[in-house]
Order: sequence, then structure tokens, then C-alpha cells
Amino acid sequence: MMKKATILIALFVLLLVSNAFSLTLKTLNIVKISQTKQTIMLQFDNLENYTYIRLSNELFYIGTNKAIINTNLKPNYDIERVILKQLPNQTRIYFKLNPDYQYDINLSKTNKKTLIINLNISEKKENIKPTQLSTNSTQNSQPTLNNNNQGNPPIITAPIKLPSYNPKNITIVLDPGHGGKDSGAVGILGLKEKDVVLSIAQYCAQILREKGFRVVLTRDSDVFIPLAQRVKIANDAKTNLFVSIHANASTDPSAKGMEVFFLNATSNQKALKIAALENDVPLEQMGTINKIIISLINQAKLKESAILAKDVDDSIYSITKPVYPGLINRGIDQAPFYVLVGTNCPSILIETLFITNPKDNEYLKDSNYQQTIAKGIASGLIKYLDTYKNN
Repeated sequence: MMKKATILIALFVLLLVSNAFSLTLKTLNIVKISQTKQTIMLQFDNLENYTYIRLSNELFYIGTNKAIINTNLKPNYDIERVILKQLPNQTRIYFKLNPDYQYDINLSKTNKKTLIINLNISEKKENIKPTQLSTNSTQNSQPTLNNNNQGNPPIITAPIKLPSYNPKNITIVLDPGHGGKDSGAVGILGLKEKDVVLSIAQYCAQILREKGFRVVLTRDSDVFIPLAQRVKIANDAKTNLFVSIHANASTDPSAKGMEVFFLNATSNQKALKIAALENDVPLEQMGTINKIIISLINQAKLKESAILAKDVDDSIYSITKPVYPGLINRGIDQAPFYVLVGTNCPSILIETLFITNPKDNEYLKDSNYQQTIAKGIASGLIKYLDTYKNN
């Protein structure tokens, strides 16, 4: 009976997800034709409508109906970043170009599946203002989808400015793992994970608050907070970003380095072991059905969480490495962490270092390192918001 109910739940979630997304992006290719011309080719299963908005010389986006992304959004050549933003009723793919050049951009739709974006590149002229986009719509009208199938589409009037936001309107929830009766991992000479990550979270909160952000800590003292309650705190706060902070551990004392995770199903046994440890469940309970449901429910935020993880990972490493040259960056990974399942926003989990490694343990107990990695976390969050948040 339980097995049948689980299958029905999975099918129901699958039905919800399939109804929410009406389009699939199958491939994204960037081709360098010459020194002055590059082409972006987007292939969908069936593209009827789309929007093109030029925000500045080096930033534009393509908007479509809600889309599933079945390809790697990897930048190349003068396309420095490809950014996915899932809105309630629209999928947007932002393209951030090399700011050293001037771009003339035109689009063509060769068929119902393929959209081609041509970039003509020239030397940048100083003090050139981006051309204001034009359309027949009134000044206060909302952008609308273009269903022209031939030639360049009519473009939409839009403010010529980079995405911006007011920090006072941004809520960030920092979640120092464990606490109280749950000490987390215990390292060399009894150093406890719960104490280290609380200090890092408090330092990070101070930095973010000084910059005007609203910051909520799931715990601000040595108390035990269940995983479900941490998620409730985040959602009740209507948080924009959720960051769970932990310290890693291993039976192998040579294991070391920092790592940033976002929620997803995975077959990577090392990632599953870390998730099982933080979820406080046996590894064998991280079942296939559970992973499928997690993956389906969180499709809309997976991509943004992955980008957030990359930004935070890059920032932590760039800030800590010069001061702590022995530090290892294990990069970003994905795993089914329970604390990330129920949050309604981009969410990541940071394994700061291995508390069971002699050198990492030395760093973790050092208040200077705690402040440095807190600065790296805050810098990564702000980097993400500066690029993607557009209120």
C-alpha cells in the first residue's frame, strides 16, 4: 500500500511539473564565425513565441514561455556568462557579453524550432549610449511575446540599465548547521562543527547587514533546530536566498577542502554520503523514489541554485586562497539535502572545510579564517544578486 501511494505521489508531482512547463530548450551552441562575428543558436522542441530585450550594449535576454532546460548553458568566446532566470510565467536566458567591444545584434528564426542570434563585433566607441528599444506599444505597457516567424522581431521598449535591487528588499537566510544536542562532526582536539559554523554565519550576517540586507539566522546560539523548522523559518521570512553552512568530515584524515552543494538527485556516492550525514539518516534510506520526487519538485529553482553555488564557490576561493595558500577547492556538486528541499528560493549548502583534516581543522578554529570565509560567502551572494536580481 505504501509503495503504491509513493508511486502515485511521484506521478502527481510529474504531472504538475509537466503542466508548468510548455517548452523545452534542447541545445545551445555558440559558434565563432570570424573575429568580428559570432552566432548563438538556440534549438527548442517547438518555439512559437519569444521576446528579445536589449538591456545594455553587453547585456540582453531572450524570454519564452516556461521552458525546461535540457542543455548546458555554457558561455564561450565573447559571451562571458549565460544566466537562467525562471519567472512564474516566463523563462529568461540572459547573455552577458565581453564589455570591451561594441555589439550589433540581430535575430532570425529559421523554423519553428531554431532561433539564431547574430553578434557583429566592433571596437567599442567611448560614451556611446545603448540604443533605446522601440515598439508600437505605449510607454506603460508590459513587454509582450513576439510571434513573428520571419526577419528580425519587433523589439520591446525597456529601461536601459543593468538589473538592480534595493538591499533592504532582499532577505537572506543563513542556516548554521546542527546546534544544541547535535554537535555535528567533531574534529581534532574536540573542535565541534556546530560552534565553527555558527561563528561563520554570525560574521557573514554582520557583513551583509552592514550592506543593507535583511538577514535571518535559523539559530543565533547553541540550540537544536530540527531540519523541518529551519525550512519553515526560511519560508516564513519569504527569503530570497537560503545558505546552509556546515563543516565536512571523513574517516580519511587526508580528505580536505571546501565544497558548495545545490539540491538535486545524484548517483555520486561521495555526495550521497555527505547528504546522508547532514540529513542524519542511514545511506540506504536515500532511496531512488525520494531522489526523483526531489528532482521534480525543484526543477524551477535548480538552475538558479546551481548558478548561486558557482558564484559563492568562486568568491570564497578567490578571497581565501591568497591568505590560506594550502586551501583546496573541491568545486560545486549536487546532492539531496533535506534542508534544501522545501525552500522556495535558490538554496545552497556550503561544506566549509574538513574538520577531520589537520590543516583544515587548524583553519576552521581560527577566527581570522572564519571571518575570511564569511566575507567570501557574502561576496558570492552579492555577486549573484548584482547579476540576476532585477526588481
